[in-house]
Amino acid sequence: MSKTGPGLSDIAAQAGVSRMTVSLALRNSPRILPETTERIRKIARELGYSPDPRMAAAMARVRDAKKKELQPLAWINANSNRNAFSEYKWLSPYIDGAQEMCHELGYRLDEFWLREPGMTERRLSSILSNRGIRGVIVTPTLPSITHLRLDWRQFASVSLENAILLPRLHRVVPDYYYNIMLTLKMLRRLGYRRVGLCVQQLEARRSHHSYQGALRVFHASIPRTERTAPLIFRPFDFGEFSRWLKTQRPDVIIGHHSRMVEWLSEAGLRVPEDIGVAHLSLDEDCADWAGIWQHKRRIGAQVVEQVVSMIHNNRTGLPDLAYETLVPGAWRHGWTLRKRE
Repeated sequence: MSKTGPGLSDIAAQAGVSRMTVSLALRNSPRILPETTERIRKIARELGYSPDPRMAAAMARVRDAKKKELQPLAWINANSNRNAFSEYKWLSPYIDGAQEMCHELGYRLDEFWLREPGMTERRLSSILSNRGIRGVIVTPTLPSITHLRLDWRQFASVSLENAILLPRLHRVVPDYYYNIMLTLKMLRRLGYRRVGLCVQQLEARRSHHSYQGALRVFHASIPRTERTAPLIFRPFDFGEFSRWLKTQRPDVIIGHHSRMVEWLSEAGLRVPEDIGVAHLSLDEDCADWAGIWQHKRRIGAQVVEQVVSMIHNNRTGLPDLAYETLVPGAWRHGWTLRKRE
């Protein structure tokens, strides 16, 4: 027995159990049978055992450290619909992928709705700071916002797609140029000749006009008789759409909107018998159509991975030079295109 008093080893020797069993019994662990716990505690009293409060506190801290406490990352939602990331199929894969990566890395997503009544950018900065949140993810919105004035000095921040114009943050985005060039190549292989681009102005802007640029490059390699002018709409106008169909005479249209087939049906055209459709962002939105699978889950996961890396390296504040990580999509066949004869 130690000169400073009996210890766990002394109790274990007399009780005929291990030191760990004694430790668990003295903490009333449910892993030890009640009768064993009572016997060990009786021996401890008889030996005059008294725990060292400093050692007990230190061990409590060690045990707490072993409990995995997920660290928060801020997911900034500025959509007019508070539940956009659960209700909009075209957005939900981003947050699903981000949450999966958070779980893998020991983090969690805390969503903040920027349009909450009384919420301001200054107040949001204060909330994030008070909650000890060091990582911020800025997400795509409808309607779009151009500026976000947080106290960026405190945070490691990454933008999902080109969510805001200013400030310029590191971004993880679909490779728009690659995706549309892949689409145009696949459509040519399937025998389509007059490809009509039909996208909302917001999507054209988010792509930094890569869609229109790629289309011009593509047009340079085909006969003039097969070229069509793109329709960039804001907002959608069915009359304008009908006139575009009549003047440009596309045999296939490509775009982002999930109602393209519906619009063509209203115009008296059958898909794919009369005209084909290729979607440039299929993920969970129009999954059985033909077009590009953008890998939105992977984009969401990559955003989290970059933010966490920045936190680990204490890289907070606005970057001197914002980098863009491009994620290429993959072509998928679907019912909206006719099979190659």
